[in-house]
Amino acid sequence: MKSRRCIYLILLLILLLSVTASGTDKIKVSIAGGYNEISAFWDGAVYFVSLSELAEIVGGRVGWETVGHTVLYQDAGFRFDFLLDSPFFTLNDTTYNMTYAAVLRDGQLFVPVSTLLPFLDRVTQQKLTWSRHERTIRVDSEYFNVNDLSIQSKANGLLIELFLSTALAYEIFVTEGNWVNISIRDGLINRNRILSRKDPRLMYELKVHQVENNTGQVSIRLRQKPEKWHHKIVHDPTRIQISITDVDFELDTSPVPSVGPDDKIDVIVVDAGHGGDDYGAIGPDGTREKDVVLDIAKRLAALIRKDKKFKVIMTRDRNETVSLEKRAEIANNAGADLFISIHANASPKSRVRGWNVFFLAPALNDSARAVQQLENSYFLRESNEAPRSSDSFDDPILSILNEMIMTEFQAESNDFALMVDREFRRRLETPARGVDQAGFFVLNKVFTPSVLIESAFISNKAEEKLLKSKDYQEDVAKGIYEAIKRFKGKYEED
Repeated sequence: MKSRRCIYLILLLILLLSVTASGTDKIKVSIAGGYNEISAFWDGAVYFVSLSELAEIVGGRVGWETVGHTVLYQDAGFRFDFLLDSPFFTLNDTTYNMTYAAVLRDGQLFVPVSTLLPFLDRVTQQKLTWSRHERTIRVDSEYFNVNDLSIQSKANGLLIELFLSTALAYEIFVTEGNWVNISIRDGLINRNRILSRKDPRLMYELKVHQVENNTGQVSIRLRQKPEKWHHKIVHDPTRIQISITDVDFELDTSPVPSVGPDDKIDVIVVDAGHGGDDYGAIGPDGTREKDVVLDIAKRLAALIRKDKKFKVIMTRDRNETVSLEKRAEIANNAGADLFISIHANASPKSRVRGWNVFFLAPALNDSARAVQQLENSYFLRESNEAPRSSDSFDDPILSILNEMIMTEFQAESNDFALMVDREFRRRLETPARGVDQAGFFVLNKVFTPSVLIESAFISNKAEEKLLKSKDYQEDVAKGIYEAIKRFKGKYEED
């Protein structure tokens, strides 16, 4: 009898240990100098991590397709399709085996970190590495060796420069359609930064390719085929230099206004959304968005002024109506180095919660499009009421400028948004909705790195209360200010 009881106890202990071993746990994600935790579990052979929580940190988006029980993950031009309870997945049109099956648990898809991460590393714009010993995923955005692109019109043609961390073997070839292709052996390309250098005055298209053997390629489609050109490696800084020496090389030389930040990160423009006759969203207890975001903006401005490292300019410091054009004019005339627009989100569904940080780029998902539509609707109302004058739709020069604004500082804006995201995750008790992109009018005319922050959902009763809280307002302001200092440390030129 005793032996039978011992067997039962041993079996029970094994069962409890197995439950504990496979129970939901946490692993760390190291990024931007800090740590975040995401849900994970150990199945006795490998760690599984929540794909949606990982995507919030490294970028991309996760979607569900009920038919066929598949989950998709998209980042840039890459798409992963996972089948529940299967180790096979497709990356674009190719099928791969990650050895361990994707698992649905607590409404989330969990994937094996050690076998899937190398595939994710191919497509994300950061280096991803996994340390099982430290139970940490490291996200490193500083590992690129092909870092930037410059294209300048010269008296005798065009100068193209591709900046490298170190000298690398390369090949240059021109193909049909006026494409200049620069292929770099062992080149790891900072895709966002390179693509942000597209200048419609000088080129039709700009593309980046990163292939599996670590060869990187930058392709530039010029306005006409280059006939006379030569190339070389130059140093201090190291770069591939391509000179198109053709005095007849045609460019769109229409003058474009000279605006934008200088080499120092010292002028910060803080934009409190809405104001005056524009209340913004209104919470269930009557709290007005224009009031709480002004309080947050004032707290942020006070922190900036107290430290005396920056000059701060507010687009409004009282309850007044400020037009879209005026907000942009304030930022551009000040030579802003960062533009931060502060808002509070709203949803027809009162249970929706959380904060978002957006940068300017075409919206990639319905959630971002909904926020874009909400924020832009106020300015559309403003523009419909005002008499229409000549604008960018009629003026080709302003159309060029607006396209440059959309791309020129996209990489820096995205980077600053990630820095704000990191700080908010440390400080705020509201759920993280992460970094996203959308086409906000208020950012579209500002020629500098810029973000729009949705600090919480004012339509949610609990978050409406938080938005009125001095402590929460201070935490939001402190998070933004810490990100500003981090941005200065990374981007300010000595």
